[in-house]
Amino acid sequence: MTAMKLTCLVLCGLLWSGCEIGSLEETPGTEAQPEGEFQPVTPPEPASVVIPEVDLCDDASYAGIEFLTVRSEHFVINYLPGTAAERDQDEIIRRLEDAYTGIRAALGVEAVPVFSVYLSPNRQAAAAHGRGYGRAWPGQDRYEVIYSGAPGSYELERFGHEITHLLQYYLGTGGLWSHPMFTEGLAETLDRSGRNMHEAYAQQLLAGAETRVRVATFENKDLTASNYGRAGSLVKFLIDRYGMPKFIEILRGTTVTWTNGCWVRAPLGCISTPDTLAALLDSALVAAVNERWTTVQVAWEATVQRALASVDVRLPAKDEAEIKNLIQVMDLAVTTGDATTYRRTMDGFYCEANTDTLRSAVAARAVSAFHSVSSRVEAIYATGIRNFRTAQVVVRRTDDHERSTFSSLYVEHFPVGWRVTWGPDWY
Repeated sequence: MTAMKLTCLVLCGLLWSGCEIGSLEETPGTEAQPEGEFQPVTPPEPASVVIPEVDLCDDASYAGIEFLTVRSEHFVINYLPGTAAERDQDEIIRRLEDAYTGIRAALGVEAVPVFSVYLSPNRQAAAAHGRGYGRAWPGQDRYEVIYSGAPGSYELERFGHEITHLLQYYLGTGGLWSHPMFTEGLAETLDRSGRNMHEAYAQQLLAGAETRVRVATFENKDLTASNYGRAGSLVKFLIDRYGMPKFIEILRGTTVTWTNGCWVRAPLGCISTPDTLAALLDSALVAAVNERWTTVQVAWEATVQRALASVDVRLPAKDEAEIKNLIQVMDLAVTTGDATTYRRTMDGFYCEANTDTLRSAVAARAVSAFHSVSSRVEAIYATGIRNFRTAQVVVRRTDDHERSTFSSLYVEHFPVGWRVTWGPDWY
């Protein structure tokens, strides 16, 4: 996971950029307003709203309890007693061994390393034991993730991601350290999810999570591989175009070293701008397949444009209804000045730094800021998975003066249901 993503998790629970208002579409259950005219939405009646269960920041930290281990041919699985990882250990081993065999074969890795895996039940427990929330240590043969065992969770859907990072290291003598853009793209492509990488990228573009004006060019966030959608689409395109052996040659051509706070490759020097990142890829392409980036770029963009024309960013009707209910609950809480009800719309998962105290303070500020509000959901975009399925919700919020603003809420489908992980009131 990149530094930028980790930073935003600490600050606000989720990192995404805003949505372009011009791209909004009507969602089922809403009525189009005449152009140039806005009709405020009537605040919901209490009887029409389902108050969700509160998701408190009360996950057990398992402080003072030691990890137990179980071994398989290629893994040492570390888990805490009484957790889902202990319950599911046989299935976890089967799944990881299958991923190891498939990814190792795909990459052509000759080494047969044994990896140590730490499976924390939640973020509080991981923090209490000094473990990561989703990180690999290439060269140390170790990765650390959250394993909740809940359907749709990251470690059930994309369990090959961190394994790919560890196996990629063995493609080079002394380790293959390619630029993070291509390292993350490869891990996305081989994560065992079965996703279409171009459609996954198109979801991010349509939601505004990655910038639509740079469909097939790089931006500053790509220097730290913060755009996972773009990285996965590009790497999948290169693999499909040239085959895995040639792609690995390209990957070797992006090898860098971390020097004085920057990824460096001679003679390009510090890869510190989108242009130098493009130059790095250009040099790797010329050396491996004798094609220029400008040629490849046009073909890749055409592939992404086809995905943009066909990808479905909608959620199932049941999910949309639950998310819209959350917005109604927020409106009701603000209108009635009920901070306790407002808190019920918020998550209890990203709590290792942002505690219930912070959430209660956010709720108290939100309900005291307005006399009343009414909100209209303009669009809901599926945005893939973080720890669980995620979506971006574009909302038009109207206050008691009939003044409206547009804002984005970021929601995630936890075992308890959809909850807000960040919104305009979270500051």
